[in-house]
Amino acid sequence: MSITYNEIDENIVKKLKEIVGVDYVNDTPAMMQSYMAKGIMGIRAAPPNTVVRPITPEEIQKILVLANDHKIPVTPMAGGLSGGFALPLLENGGILLDCSRMNRILEVDTDDRYVIIEPGVRAGEIWAYFHKNYPEWAPPIADGAPPAATIMGDAIERGFSLVTGRYGPQADMVLGMEVVLPTGEIFRTGSWGLPGAKPFYKYGLGPDLHSLFFGSQGAMGVITKAALKIVPHPEFKTVKAFGFENWEDSQNATLMASKYEMGIADHFVMVQGGNWWLVPTRWQKNKIPKTYDYWKKLGIPEYFMNFEIWAHSQEELDFVCNKLDDIILNKYAKKAKGKVYEQKLHEIQIKSRLLKPNKIAIPYGQWEQGFLFVTWYTPWTDAAECMRIYCDLMEKYDFPPVMWYASIDHCREAIIMPIYCFDSRQKEDYVRLEKCETEVTEIFLDKGWVNYRPNPSIHAPMTYERADIAFKMLKKIKEVIDPNYIMHPGRLAFPWGPKETSKHLVGFK
Repeated sequence: MSITYNEIDENIVKKLKEIVGVDYVNDTPAMMQSYMAKGIMGIRAAPPNTVVRPITPEEIQKILVLANDHKIPVTPMAGGLSGGFALPLLENGGILLDCSRMNRILEVDTDDRYVIIEPGVRAGEIWAYFHKNYPEWAPPIADGAPPAATIMGDAIERGFSLVTGRYGPQADMVLGMEVVLPTGEIFRTGSWGLPGAKPFYKYGLGPDLHSLFFGSQGAMGVITKAALKIVPHPEFKTVKAFGFENWEDSQNATLMASKYEMGIADHFVMVQGGNWWLVPTRWQKNKIPKTYDYWKKLGIPEYFMNFEIWAHSQEELDFVCNKLDDIILNKYAKKAKGKVYEQKLHEIQIKSRLLKPNKIAIPYGQWEQGFLFVTWYTPWTDAAECMRIYCDLMEKYDFPPVMWYASIDHCREAIIMPIYCFDSRQKEDYVRLEKCETEVTEIFLDKGWVNYRPNPSIHAPMTYERADIAFKMLKKIKEVIDPNYIMHPGRLAFPWGPKETSKHLVGFK
């Protein structure tokens, strides 16, 4: 497909200022560079040409119509904590639509159990708001993300929340969305699409339009409101941790416990684990030991799994904890390949882990300046094999094999997340990282595993080249919603297709 985008000129900047106000449009080079990041969730990124900061859906509507009329690329951003993931992918950076001013909590309904938010609402803000006003309820903020991360950004990318082990991926917590399309329409999904109706039923008024915008990476439209489920927030909580000597025992013991859904596993709101490399890579590379023998003496299991447990009474909590101990340390341990044991946590460790929102992800930037999360979905029973392959390839390409994984909905799925720790100052590290991920993707697609946040240079084109019918159907929908392909070009192999898109992306400098 032959498609070109136009540059922003003074006339466009003038019109943008008329829409949002002079104070909320900026095209100075220094400000454009201040938005730049290469890491966290994306390493292909270019600075925008102009940043626009709207505050209403109607302002966004006018901006998108203007951009569509002039074929100017637009990249939506909720809060900017995804690093390079929410930045332009082309040398012509176009408009960066910074939605962080849209930060209102609009409604809380504790009977129908939802909260309505705007895209700029951050995890720390909404958690504090509920703590003060609705302490018996919890919003589904992302677990491990810092307080400045937006709750909507995680939701529309189908991420994981602090209750993913019980309630499923974050997308399952979304009941409705308000979306502005690049052609100017503003519509709502689910039951919310009926004027006057509450957002109580996500599947709506006939065929489901809801899911079109999950995982769309800003390539379909701009989500300006979302209704999310809220969950009970009881005061009785703890964290149980178990150690293992191999991935298989970690996987299978957790599966056994998670199958006790009625009355036991329903209390496991977050079940997550990984390998010992998650510990040393939180410090500077040249200041800590890099062999397991050292960390073993400190009580760090080679492989571990944590169960965060919520209950409505101490009696209920004790019952669940005792049952979990029996399942893993008795029933499963008898048939385990290696040693299975409880990792005794200090009360300070438990308190720290239960604190929300936490900052678990942040320290990985200290190892060598940069870090990148890559995430795959597999059946739970494939998780051990997936992580074993991943760790071997990361070591092959000279990365520490840092591996985290978590249960989705009682171990019906696994979310696998390696953490690449690299030197963000070195071009060679970016190239080496992409080589590793290319080899990973070839193997994983053969096995039927799915990247849930596909990057533009590897995962999306390689996946859609194989899933050609899926891409063909998605392209038809895209051309109805976004006929000029202005929304985040380069994402999801649009507009040039799986074989050509990577040629148009910005490189590493």
